[in-house]
Amino acid sequence: MALQGLMSLYLFFVGAVFGSFATLVGDRIPSGQSIVRPGSSCNHCGLPLRAWHLIPVVSWVVLRGRCTSCRAPIPMRYPAQEALLGGAVVLSVWHRQSVLLTLTWCGLWFVLTVAISSDFTKLIVPNWLTYPSAVVLYISSALSCGSFLHPVFGMLGGFAMIFVVHLISGGKMGLGDAKLYLSIGAVLGVALTVESFILACLFGAVMGGILRLTGHIGRKQYVPFVPFIALGVAGAQFVFGAFPQWYLHHILGVL
Repeated sequence: MALQGLMSLYLFFVGAVFGSFATLVGDRIPSGQSIVRPGSSCNHCGLPLRAWHLIPVVSWVVLRGRCTSCRAPIPMRYPAQEALLGGAVVLSVWHRQSVLLTLTWCGLWFVLTVAISSDFTKLIVPNWLTYPSAVVLYISSALSCGSFLHPVFGMLGGFAMIFVVHLISGGKMGLGDAKLYLSIGAVLGVALTVESFILACLFGAVMGGILRLTGHIGRKQYVPFVPFIALGVAGAQFVFGAFPQWYLHHILGVL
């Protein structure tokens, strides 16, 4: 148990490091900035960050969420995204699946983390992220499950589902979300992809309602949806993964 705990801590840290990098990518590239230069700095006073400022999650806690120079608040989404990817990596590794499938899932979590940052900063899910990731995750998923058709069904089902919502909503749900579901569908398959979207809508409705009731957002203010998509994917994979099969068997009597 001690060894497993140490391994989980190590995996969490590695995932959090990649979560920090994914956040940087999602913040800078949509704004036309380089991910190499300049180095990380405070968004308010421009103070260059030292190495110990960049330890995922830990630095934010030690600094109490504020810049050491100007005391401006550091957005909580930074450590949250680092912790999200770190935790997802740990759960994926211990989920008793093949090495290739585990790597595929870790790749999907990385893509979702980048998409979360991009959605927060520019309210978009860019093509430079969705198209290449869909191709890579399709190939990886197909190789891991031994079928080149199964991921295709998930991709088509995921894209079509969001595209219909895009049309019904008059474009309020962007096509970037539909393109992101190409990657999600390739990894989850049709049933879990549909479930993940239902969960995302539930999470979004509850959180959106709370934010509006508490006055944090206006009635018509846009709320980034990608974070809820990520939560929906996590719920479908780690919590409610057996639900579609149970529903088909016990309710519809199909399986």
